[in-house]
Amino acid sequence: MTTIKKLLNYINNNFLYDATKRERRQVITILIISIIFLTGNKIYSSAHDIYTLIPDSTISYLFKTANSEVKTDTLNRLDRFIINRYHNLQLFSFDPNTADADELEQLGLTFKQINTLLNYRKKGGKFTCKNDFKKLYGIRFRQFQILRPFISLPEKDIDEIKYTVSSKTESKNVITNSSTKNSSSPTDDSTKKTLFKFDPNFITEEDMYRLGFYTKQIESFIKMRHEGKKYYVKQDFADLYFVNDKKFKELEPYINIDLVKLLGHEAYNLNTVTTEELVSKIDIPEKDAQKIIEMRTALGGFYSVYQLSDCGIEYNLAKKYSEYLFVAPSFKIKKININDISDDDLKAHPLFNAKQAEVVIKYRNEKGRLMHIEDLRSLNRFDKNELKKIERYFSFK
Repeated sequence: MTTIKKLLNYINNNFLYDATKRERRQVITILIISIIFLTGNKIYSSAHDIYTLIPDSTISYLFKTANSEVKTDTLNRLDRFIINRYHNLQLFSFDPNTADADELEQLGLTFKQINTLLNYRKKGGKFTCKNDFKKLYGIRFRQFQILRPFISLPEKDIDEIKYTVSSKTESKNVITNSSTKNSSSPTDDSTKKTLFKFDPNFITEEDMYRLGFYTKQIESFIKMRHEGKKYYVKQDFADLYFVNDKKFKELEPYINIDLVKLLGHEAYNLNTVTTEELVSKIDIPEKDAQKIIEMRTALGGFYSVYQLSDCGIEYNLAKKYSEYLFVAPSFKIKKININDISDDDLKAHPLFNAKQAEVVIKYRNEKGRLMHIEDLRSLNRFDKNELKKIERYFSFK
């Protein structure tokens, strides 16, 4: 930078001493641009010479590596771990029905995946086509894509192929004898899975697969259970988002919930238990048992065992009783429209005292319908807990 400055001063003093200020500025500007152009051209030529020295294969590899890293970043950590196993593996054809643990390990399966596959076979499971291997719990989608060409099984299930051919034949009105019709009739989904008694609170991942559930469904199911979800009645299992009516109807006879194993003792559904059971099974005094049944009838059901203390039962006793009672998560309270309930029924409802009922009736007579829980809050007659309970049992519209 100092050399350039000296050069410009020399030119200015020796060649432009009789030029105007404007002319000097123009000449200096042209010189600076020329220097930048010549320097830039030299740098470009040097870079080009270096680039030509690098083999094309190396440049191609760099670009390929960069692209693969970008793609890998979009995978989750487990996918990256599994796929990285295949960089140095020599894959070979295999039958998942007969391959042993060593062969499966050579094919890149993790220890957990191998155990899952062997347990599935041990319990009678069988792979009839390539897609069956994809359904095995723990097999990743990208991993299946890598292994698919090496699986020594047909692309589709033989029964499925027969059914497809049969359907096409029937659509063309081809006459077949009764024996042919029987052999080509569509197979029920239940024949492709094993049905057995199970408790959703304790069923294993492998057994969920045997029942016909997919990997994502099983992962979601296990996660919910780890987060504390319990199944007290069969309907709790039916409420799972991936259990449709057809699936539940198929599995319902096999659902066997063991409450003693789950809770450590006998327990009873608070929304269906009778007065006699409360007295004889839980040793609740008849007076308290009647209070519980009366409150349940008045409310239309309980949403929590902690509501026992709202039944006029001493807190310590209510806590003791609650250990032997449960409310099924699938139980749905039938809400009452607060605008449609009669004045007398509102006054008699256990969630409203006389003054609260009066202000609600007055609001309805003077302002019309209550459209939101906030309309009740504005009356300044209800505390936070009371409003929460009312919102569970009443609708506003």
